Amino acid sequence: MEALVDTEAEAFRLAKALYDLRRRRDSASSVKGLFGEPGWDILLDLFIAHRRGTELQVSSVCIEAGVPSTTILRWISRLERDGLVYRAADKGDARRRYVRLTPDGHALMRQVLGSIGGL
Repeated sequence: MEALVDTEAEAFRLAKALYDLRRRRDSASSVKGLFGEPGWDILLDLFIAHRRGTELQVSSVCIEAGVPSTTILRWISRLERDGLVYRAADKGDARRRYVRLTPDGHALMRQVLGSIGGL
């Protein structure tokens, strides 16, 4: 009997594992930004947040990536131009902006994570 695989759950598990491994690798180095992959970090972070049903503010994405905010803001703009993410204003606080994956961004992450396979 074949086992059914929840590909969305498997992609989420893999994304979390990759994210955790990335953070451990970064913390093992005393040189900040040595292993910088801001675009990948943003997409992983947003994919995980989407699956968890949480929202990420632009400022949170900057902090989590561990690189200067100007770098992250450039990457968010690039990912927006590529149609992979979008920014949305907080309805309750105009100072806050959230970053979310677009349907194309979500599909790309499922595709990439699926091609990586298991760890």
